[in-house]
Amino acid sequence: MSRIFLKFKRRQILIRTIRALLIGLSCGMIVGGGWLLLWKLAVIEFNKMISLYAGLGAFALSGVLTFLLGGKSNKALARQLDSEFDLKARVQTMIAYSDEDGEMFAIQREDTEKALSSVPPKAFKFKRLWIYILVFVLSAGILASGIVVKDTRIYAPPEGETVVPFELSEVQENGLKEIIKNVQNSELEEEFKTPMVAELEALLAALKSIKTEPEMLEAVNGSMAIICSITYDSSTTAEVLNCLWDSRDIYLRYLAKALDTSEWNEPSWPDFAENLQEYSAILTGESEEQKTKSGDKSTVIEALKWRLDTMLRSIGPALLASEEFGVGEDDEIRVAISTMFERNPGGLKVLHSGIDYMSEQEALDALALCFEFSGKELFDAISLNKVNANVGEEAMARLATLFSVSVPEFERPEFYKTGESVDGSTGEGGNDDDKKPGDGGIGEGATYGSDDLVLNPLTGEYVELGELIDTYHTLMNERLQGDFYTEEQKKAIIKYFELLYGGLEEEEGK
Repeated sequence: MSRIFLKFKRRQILIRTIRALLIGLSCGMIVGGGWLLLWKLAVIEFNKMISLYAGLGAFALSGVLTFLLGGKSNKALARQLDSEFDLKARVQTMIAYSDEDGEMFAIQREDTEKALSSVPPKAFKFKRLWIYILVFVLSAGILASGIVVKDTRIYAPPEGETVVPFELSEVQENGLKEIIKNVQNSELEEEFKTPMVAELEALLAALKSIKTEPEMLEAVNGSMAIICSITYDSSTTAEVLNCLWDSRDIYLRYLAKALDTSEWNEPSWPDFAENLQEYSAILTGESEEQKTKSGDKSTVIEALKWRLDTMLRSIGPALLASEEFGVGEDDEIRVAISTMFERNPGGLKVLHSGIDYMSEQEALDALALCFEFSGKELFDAISLNKVNANVGEEAMARLATLFSVSVPEFERPEFYKTGESVDGSTGEGGNDDDKKPGDGGIGEGATYGSDDLVLNPLTGEYVELGELIDTYHTLMNERLQGDFYTEEQKKAIIKYFELLYGGLEEEEGK
């Protein structure tokens, strides 16, 4: 191949490389700078560091594609040289017959080289270079805008107000690390442990870079809402017991009360066994409560049969209704309750079908056997849910203590919160009046909604908790309008504030 032609080929490769670099850099700056700009304007929620990786990816992809697609074969280059320098197809002929020997071909090559030698390689120019340079400059402008534009995510206080600075203290950092460690080492089921640990670790990372009190409170409240949602999902006790209660069958309501762990700090077999024993006495009419009632002349057989009959009519619809609250057919508590009725032998349904052929003592023995068969399964189910809930509630309570924020009202069956009795009257248990902050297995430190005075970090003044919650509720509403959070996170945050306000309303109603 002609030595002079190779010079033009190298020149073409250089132009091709410069074009690929200009297009690659332009695309990289457009994508990276645009991404960073949109993040700062709160249009997208992805981390700003992703803009760097997106820009580098766009640079590499577009540059490589431009270089590969911009290549020219020897024939195409020859055709371009003939056209640009009016060489009368000399170069194309030379390339076409480059492998041929003979005097005529040699003369033709000499003539072509003589013609090419009169054209300096620099005359083979980068066409429309100004367009590529203009695009490059505009792209650089987009990147510069992304760098210099003010980050709208940084909280700006109203004019005249000062923002209290924040720096994560060693105590807070170590406390948060301890919370993470406790969750990791807990018996919380893995499907709930993994996202809870991830949220706590993300909170720790965020707090290390946060510089103001409002940002800290927003981050902690946001994480608290996510952890609250995970904790609610980890336990179905309240949902199942609420459905038993809503069946309005008085003996399913007694069962709900027997399975309620709201006043437990930890799973307790003695407490549970005592509850089952009391429930058994209620079914047979032998409880202290029922002995005080006048006019009940039925025998143990008659009383037990009638009570089993009403429960058997209601238990199926009650458990089915729990599906509306996300309780699946394989849920531990639902399965344990259903098995207690359906087990054959040893279930309440079997006892009901054969009770007419039993003596009073045989019926009592059969009932005791039913609870003996089902007791372990019921206890394991409610214990698993109690342990799950305790982990999340303990984490929220300790977060509240570390960062002086409020936690929502923890999930408990409605009848426990209202004190409603099995016959529909209220005030039987007096649960709300008797409970102290932290009841329900989380220890001291949990603070429910109230009208206590707390420090407003924006003003440095003490205000009612409700007023402070209103302030951050307004701030959070603004955030919810953008793409800061996923849809699941938005729902969790909305639920979190609903629970905070629910606590306030409860205090006001006392």
